[in-house]
Amino acid sequence: MTAEPIRPLQQHPRAQRLLRRPAAAWRTPAQRRLLLALGWALLAALTFARIAEDFLTNDPLARWDVEYARWLAGERTSAGIDAFRIVTFFGGPTVVFVIGAVVSILLYRRGLRRDAALIPLVLVGAQLLNLVLKFAFHRPRPEVAFVHLETYSFPSGHAMMSTALYGTLAFLAWCRIRSRRGQSLLLLATSAFVAVICFSRLYLGMHYLSDVLAGAAGGVFWLAVSVALVTRAQAVGRT
Repeated sequence: MTAEPIRPLQQHPRAQRLLRRPAAAWRTPAQRRLLLALGWALLAALTFARIAEDFLTNDPLARWDVEYARWLAGERTSAGIDAFRIVTFFGGPTVVFVIGAVVSILLYRRGLRRDAALIPLVLVGAQLLNLVLKFAFHRPRPEVAFVHLETYSFPSGHAMMSTALYGTLAFLAWCRIRSRRGQSLLLLATSAFVAVICFSRLYLGMHYLSDVLAGAAGGVFWLAVSVALVTRAQAVGRT
């Protein structure tokens, strides 16, 4: 008996459909946005989980937190405190929600309803997520804080909310910028601005380093989830 020749892939329509499905999904802008958002959400969640694990198990990062906070407190100056109190102002919940509300209203009046809806979804969700996580971890504020607060420290609300707001604004602007150079500069400027706000929390002694890193990761996570939700809702609405 002669062996049956191996049929080429072209003779297997089902296999062809399975292979083409991921490529077709990646080809459409909405699907690319959805997949990228889910990827960023997964990466941010894994980053947050790693930081939280270090805090809970008192790994080197958590122990170094205290040493770094004490060292930075010894380096504080009056001029530095005044400067970083202004910087940290732009990451406060009141300012974040006011800026978000103004931009959302402007977008809505221009007929950009999806973009207008994204901002409150990100901000309200990030605020609720931050409160839940603070009560879940119950971490006290650093003893070297410039101003002692009764709220919990982990994760940083300023880091999470500033990442959520300015990350959202950067995302909306990034979608409208056509040049790679412009997109890169926008990403660099936004990251630098959020990083300075995060550092202001360390300089003023309001948070440990792990608080700030976890807050930024949480902000990226909820921003990515929100983008995925809005993208999916828009796709469903078109069908």
